[in-house]
Amino acid sequence: MAESTAYSVKAEAADQTWKRRAARPEDAFLLGRTDDWLHALPAGVRPVHLQLDFPRIANDLARLWAHTRTLDIYFEEKEFSSREDRRGFPPLIKEELRAMHLYALRSRSELYKEGESTSLP
Repeated sequence: MAESTAYSVKAEAADQTWKRRAARPEDAFLLGRTDDWLHALPAGVRPVHLQLDFPRIANDLARLWAHTRTLDIYFEEKEFSSREDRRGFPPLIKEELRAMHLYALRSRSELYKEGESTSLP
C-alpha cells in the first residue's frame, strides 16, 4: 500500500480527514493564538515562511498542536497527500513542516504513548 494511502486509511479510522474546503476570510491571515503558539516554539523549529505563505495551515497547526495523534495525522496528510489536485509545497515550507513534525514527535512522545485522545478542540 502506498504511503499516502496508508495515512488516508489511518486518518479515516480515526475519523480525521482533511479534504479541501472552501476558503474562509480568516484563512488569509494569522490568528492571534497562532502568533502566540509560533513564538512559543524554539528557534530552529519555529517556521519563518509557513505563516507568511500559508497562514491557514499555520492556524490549523496551532489549533491541533496539543492533540498529538490528530496532529501527527495532519502532518502526514500534508507530507503524503493522495489528493489529485495537490501541487505540493515549496522546498522551504516542506523543510519547516518536517522540522515541526519531528519536534512534535520528540517532545510529545510520552503523551502519544499514553494514548492521548484524537478528538479535535
